[in-house]
Amino acid sequence: MAVSGLKTRKPTGRVPWPCILLEGEEKAGKSWALAQFSASDRIGALYWIDLNEGAGDEYGAIPGANYQLIEHDGSYAAVLAAVQAVKSEARRAADAGEPPVVLGIDTGSAIWDGLKDWASERAAKSARNRELLKRDPNAEVTISQNLWNDAGARWRKLQTELLTFPGIVVVTARGKEVTEVDANGRPVEGQKTWSVQTHREFPYAATVWMRLRRGRRPLIVGARSVHIGIKPNTDPAKEVTDSAATGRLLEWLVFDALKCDPGTAHVRDLVPFHGGGLLGHEQAGQNPTGRGRSEAAALAQRIRAASDDDELREVWAEANRSALLEADVETPAGQYTVAELIQARHEEFLEASVKAHPAGRRAAPAAPTTPAAVVEAARAAAARPAPGQDAKAPALLDASPTPDDPQACRPNAARRGVLASLEALHVTGEQIAARFGRPTEQVATKRLTALVREVIATQRSGEAGQQEIEVGGQDVA
Repeated sequence: MAVSGLKTRKPTGRVPWPCILLEGEEKAGKSWALAQFSASDRIGALYWIDLNEGAGDEYGAIPGANYQLIEHDGSYAAVLAAVQAVKSEARRAADAGEPPVVLGIDTGSAIWDGLKDWASERAAKSARNRELLKRDPNAEVTISQNLWNDAGARWRKLQTELLTFPGIVVVTARGKEVTEVDANGRPVEGQKTWSVQTHREFPYAATVWMRLRRGRRPLIVGARSVHIGIKPNTDPAKEVTDSAATGRLLEWLVFDALKCDPGTAHVRDLVPFHGGGLLGHEQAGQNPTGRGRSEAAALAQRIRAASDDDELREVWAEANRSALLEADVETPAGQYTVAELIQARHEEFLEASVKAHPAGRRAAPAAPTTPAAVVEAARAAAARPAPGQDAKAPALLDASPTPDDPQACRPNAARRGVLASLEALHVTGEQIAARFGRPTEQVATKRLTALVREVIATQRSGEAGQQEIEVGGQDVA
């Protein structure tokens, strides 16, 4: 069922081009498997980036091996440029219907090690660490979080290029069994765990994670695939027992196990989250869908139809639950938020109450100027007791020398309006201080609002009593 305001599509079910993490202990055959893959007649050119391994030249003598070694200076910039150049060639080959291009990086562990060294070298050049090393050349250099973030950003940039490669990617990495450590970094005796020496995100991001160990069958640790027979979080790692994988491990993995079809394979649809949009102030409550706009418009109608603050409280509570207090609403007078409309309607009720008193009408308080002021005013309105709940009022009016929370005493538009109402009712600052036992500026706005209601109620009851006396006198007469 289509949802208004959303762009959707059906999933294709096609197998994407794989990015393979091939990790394992030393001399387990990772580079050998990559060289064997180049002999497959089901792939096109294989480009090999050799980093800290040096096996690329010699393994060219493996029967059938056919790949190109990429020359580089070992820098991040050179490796990234090489990956992007091969990526362009892979796109051309895919568009031309040629066999898929393969990119092999041997080893990915060297990339992350190099980025860690880069962060360490930068840390040593900081002013603080330079002074530390002057005093003690063997002192431990602390790598700040911003430098780790830079190293991680470089890795993710390269990783994104690999994950969106229009062909087959194989990244080898070193893996080994290490002693497990506790939360304080202390070794746990007798407990071992497996460690893959790459950035910690890569095993999550790779399409397939395969492990090689000397004297053991290859192990598929995990796979993002509906064909390989491993359900995430359900099935354990799976040993490769198919005899068809012998001597052609990566070819078997890509075409037989993953069932990658070069004719229908596609680049993974990665939409990175960038944290942009909204603001002002985060446009809290904004809902771009038609449903959100219609809900805000319905709330505006209820605000206009409200006959007292009790109904306004209900509207405020519903808008707050729906995160629509700051949703914009078009009105004949312009664009206002739901909270601003609630505040304006509340001030109409307050003005009417003051006007009904013989003291006369005081000018309506100024409209709120900030979202924070509007929300504070709406909360103050929502805090008023409903009919039959006046028992809460004495608690708000109790005298106490203890100042209220400064946040509750902020001089915002709502507070200015309440103080104007008290002035119109001829309540002075000295009287307020005497009533609450502390200066007016230390009294919360909600307490001043309760005082307004009490003064109006007292004066109305006094007027009613006087009318009863007058009417009673006439009756006696």
